This record gives sequence, C-alpha cells and structure tokens, in this order.
Amino acid sequence: MNDSVKKLSLPVKPKSKAKSHTSKVIKKSSHTAPSHRPFSASQKTHVASSDRSGVHAQKLKSSRRDESALVEGAHFDLMAISPPPASVEPSSLAYQLTMAAHAAHAVVEGFSLQQVLAVLPIDEVARPNVQRLSFDVMRYLGLVQFWVQCFVEKPPAPWLQAMLWVSLTQLYLREEDEFTLVNQAVAAVEARRPHAKGLVNAILRRFLRERDAWEAAAQVDEVAAWNHPQWWIDQLKAQYPDDWQRILTVNNTRPPMTLRVNARLMDVAGYQALLAQDGRESVALSNLNGDALVLSQPCSVSVLPRFADGVVSVQDAGAQLSTQLLDVQNGMRVLDACAAPGGKTCHLLEHFDVELLALEKDEARARRIDENLLRLNLTAQVQVDDANLVKSWWDGVPFDRVLLDAPCSASGIVRRHPDIRWLREPEDLEGLAKQQRQLLRSMWQVLAVGGRMLYCTCSIFEDEGESVLAEFLSHTPNAQRMDLPLIRRVASSDGQLLPRVDDGLNHDGFFYAALVKVA
Repeated sequence: MNDSVKKLSLPVKPKSKAKSHTSKVIKKSSHTAPSHRPFSASQKTHVASSDRSGVHAQKLKSSRRDESALVEGAHFDLMAISPPPASVEPSSLAYQLTMAAHAAHAVVEGFSLQQVLAVLPIDEVARPNVQRLSFDVMRYLGLVQFWVQCFVEKPPAPWLQAMLWVSLTQLYLREEDEFTLVNQAVAAVEARRPHAKGLVNAILRRFLRERDAWEAAAQVDEVAAWNHPQWWIDQLKAQYPDDWQRILTVNNTRPPMTLRVNARLMDVAGYQALLAQDGRESVALSNLNGDALVLSQPCSVSVLPRFADGVVSVQDAGAQLSTQLLDVQNGMRVLDACAAPGGKTCHLLEHFDVELLALEKDEARARRIDENLLRLNLTAQVQVDDANLVKSWWDGVPFDRVLLDAPCSASGIVRRHPDIRWLREPEDLEGLAKQQRQLLRSMWQVLAVGGRMLYCTCSIFEDEGESVLAEFLSHTPNAQRMDLPLIRRVASSDGQLLPRVDDGLNHDGFFYAALVKVA
C-alpha cells in the first residue's frame, strides 16, 4: 500500500432492529422502477485503471494507476473484515457466499475487486469459488440491486444486502442447486447475523416463486437490464448506435482464457498438440493473431504444459496485436513506455532481437516485468521512472519504435474486470484524457525521425481514443497517422477494436493508432 494513503474507518453503525414478522419487510408487489443508483448517495467511489492484465485501484485525483483505493473520507475498513466462524467450513457454500458478500460490499464502498480479493482473509480452499461468485455478482449488480430496492421495503444492513446480491445472482444464473443455495445462504447469515436469517430466507424463496415477475420488472430499468451505470449506457448509445447492445452483452459474459504461444520456442499448432495430450481443447485465433489460442475451459496456469518453461503466457488476443502493429525489425531501439506487467514487452522480444527499454514508474509493478522476462528467458532493460519526466531517464538517443499503452478507463476489458463499470464516473474520462495527451507529447520527444509510435488503450470511449489523437495531431505538424489494415479488417473503425466473442475474433476492446514522425 502506498505510504501516502491513509487507512481510515468510521465507527460501526448500530444494527437496525429486525422486524418480528418478515412479511412486513418484503414488499407484497411493487414493480415500479426505483431511482436506480448502484451506490449510496454519500458514496465516494475510487476508480480502477488498466494495467492490461490486471486492474489497480487509484485515488480519483491521482494520475497513478498503482495506488490503493482508500481515500480520505472512505466509510469502510477493508482490513477489519474477518472470515466466518470456525464452525463454517471453507469448503462449504456458506463460507464462500459470506466472503463473496464481503467482496461485493467492499466494491460498493469503492475498492477494486482485485484489491479486495488480494487482502481478504480467504481460505485457499475456498478462493476459486469466492472469486467466481464475486465476479458474477459484479456482472449482475445492477439487476440484483434493483430487485432489492424494488421488492424489499426496508433494505437491511449493507453486508446483508451484499449477501442478497450474491445469492440472487446465483439463483438467477441457475448454476447452483437453488434449494441448496438458499439453505447455505441462510446458514451463512445465521453464523454472522442470526436475527436476519428469516428475512433472507423469505426474500430468496420469494424470488424462486416469482422469478418471472421479478425478471420482467427489471426490464423497465436500463441499469438493471444491462448491468451498467446509466451514463455508460448513454455514452455507448451515442458512440455506437448499432453496436451498443452487443458491447454490453459481451461485457456481461465470462471472459475466455486466451494464451500467447512463445514463437521462439513453439508454434500454435505444436502447443495445441501438447494441450490435446492433457485432454484440453483449444481454438486458434488465426484470423486475428498468429500466436493466440483460446482454451475451451479455463484452468490454472500451473497445469498448462510447459508454462514454467516460458512456452506460453496468458494474454488477450486483442492485446497481442501491438507486436504486429508496431512494425518492429531486428536491431531496432524500442521503448515500451508504460510497460507493466510486461506482456507486450515480452511478446515483442519473443519475435525480435531488439534493444528494448521497459519503463514503469511503480517499483512493485516493475518487478512483475522482471518476473515475466525471467520465466520467458528474455532480456530487456527495466527502468523505474515516470515516462513524462523525460530528462530523468532518457539518454538522448532516439527510439526507432515507441509503444505507448497509456493509462485509461479500462472500459474495453470489463468482462475481465467487471467491477470497473461500477467504480468509474463520467468525469474520470477527462482526467485520463489529459494524462494520455501529456504522455503522447512526452513520448514524441524521444521518437526518431522516421520512427513509429503505437498509441493504444484498452478503452472503447472516444474520449480516450480518437479525441485524444485528433487533439495531438492538430498540435503536432510532424506527426502523420499510418493506415492499419489489420485493425480496419476486424474493427468498427480505423483504430477502435470493440469487444467480441465471434468465432475467430474473441478479444477485448482496444484502441490502436500508429503515428510516424516526419522531418
């Protein structure tokens, strides 16, 4: 945790008294859409920024992507969360629902889900299922919050609401035996808030009786129907009138496990043969990238053939395009300006013998680049510094190629980080665009005449793509935009790659633009 970030908590509010008769708490019938807001009116949310393979929380007014989600005034102490009592076994669904409810509550209080799952005291036996439950509820948070607001007259305390969200999500998805799930949810509540077990039991069983009516009621509210904040929905409608529904639908799906085969050691067909020997099916994404394949069923990297030997890495197929689009040749001097966690750096080195500087301003995240280079047996200079502070790190020798994978809203990777949509606010986009414009100006200084810069973000908002690029080009007469036939072939525009799950084009959302520096 960054030393400058304070860890704050407020006194616990007194518990509200439980109703003696739960039928008075649950609304008999009310399908009127409430004034829908994912978080409480007093909530201060803290944004999550992209690091391409992971999302780190940051403070709203900070340009850093690696700081803690805690900000002054936060009404929640993440470190105070405790696991269920010892009587609740980690292997039980009751334990897993409890910890997923803690995670959902923490996200609503403004923490990134990645941070929450890293610090919660989750037993390792339960961790995979807690993570699944937590990610699922983030994908359907708009819907289940709507149901609680609409059908529960006096919503209970925050953790109990979170337990309802997690449980209702699973009942909606029908992936757990419904009666087992209800019983385990009640057991979880009994271990922590015994006075409320009757209320939770009544609400969940009512949903099972009235599922069709509850689902129909949610269709009148766009946030509930699409599980995104209203501003996000409105922005996509304006930008992509023909694609907004498909984008939101893809965002609510579970992402594939996409692999990148190390071209120095093996080709995709060879690695597919290794997978087949282990009984694992895969699909090559040859229409998009020659190194990418998708597993039919995700698995731990620990069981991937020769993962430890550096034969394969996990990276979205859309992110893998940067190596092709940068147009690198052997012997070039290359800069990866915002390099952590190192996926793009390593992919470049798997294909080309170049002098590569990987720049990252956060020391802890820079270590992830070193770890990836070590596993893949690759070599690069990794330097901890702020890319904008050119004089502090540049030796004056221009780079032939510059990869600028800029901090962004991460709106293109929502299916991998479903909490992002609930942590972002519309005003964040201008702050991020300001950072992106500054980075473009800084990196242009170190690019050689005749050199190419690839600007990319994992965003689908025009504010961080075409708008940033247009402003830069209008003030930079020696910058020319290059045609990218590959992107135009698979994308909705010259640079915007929208998230897709079509056969052969299963990827996240990215913006790419290639610029050449003329004399």
